[in-house]
Amino acid sequence: MTKKTLSTKKLSMFEKIIIEKQEEALSEMVYIRDRSIDAQANLDSTARDSNYAYHMADVGTDAHEREKSFLWYTRENNFIRYLDDALARIKDGTFGFCSVCNEPIADARLKEVPHTQHCVSCKNKSKN
Repeated sequence: MTKKTLSTKKLSMFEKIIIEKQEEALSEMVYIRDRSIDAQANLDSTARDSNYAYHMADVGTDAHEREKSFLWYTRENNFIRYLDDALARIKDGTFGFCSVCNEPIADARLKEVPHTQHCVSCKNKSKN
């Protein structure tokens, strides 16, 4: 039985797509950190030193924004991990094949969701 693999040309194309998506996610993480998380931390230390009282609603909104920024940051970090796993599958020759049925995953799906491990059919079955 021969092991299924994608062509070197296709693997190279998907590797490029994955690396571009990683760079975008890293850029987004830097933006979130610089604009939200670090900015909020600096604002909080300034607010503590201030003689002015903050309204509880403002404090709650600030806390909510910090939490939302942290969740987006975590989401991007997880996405990068999934992309790292996809690069590892490219290296070991398992990229592009469904982990459930072992059938090829459509190129269109891999272009949109390059970290996927499931074909559309198996993904839809898992939702039920």
